[in-house]
Amino acid sequence: MLKPTYEQLIERAALTALELFKATITKKSLKAELRSMYDTFFEAHGRPEGRFHQDNEDFLPVMFFTESQFQRLQAAKKAEYNALRRHHTALRALDAFRPTTKEAA
Repeated sequence: MLKPTYEQLIERAALTALELFKATITKKSLKAELRSMYDTFFEAHGRPEGRFHQDNEDFLPVMFFTESQFQRLQAAKKAEYNALRRHHTALRALDAFRPTTKEAA
C-alpha cells in the first residue's frame, strides 16, 4: 500500500475540518431549536417550579413534547464528536509525515 503524499494529507485535514465545521453548525442549530421548543411549551403550559432535570416529574410533559428533537440533538452531538476524532486523526497523520529520500529529492 502506498503512503499518502503530503498534499493528500493536507487535503484530508482540510476536508475533515470542513466536516467538523458542518457538524458543529448542525449541532448548534438543533440545540437552538430544542431551546425554542422548550420556550414554546412553557409559554403555552407554564413552567413548573424547580430545576429542569430528568428526574423531576413536573418536567415529564415537556420532555415527551421535545423527545424527537432531543434525539436529533444527541445524534448531532455524536456526529460532531466523530468528526472531531477524524479531524484529530488526520492532523496526527499530517504531523507524523516523514518523507522518504526519494520523495524529498
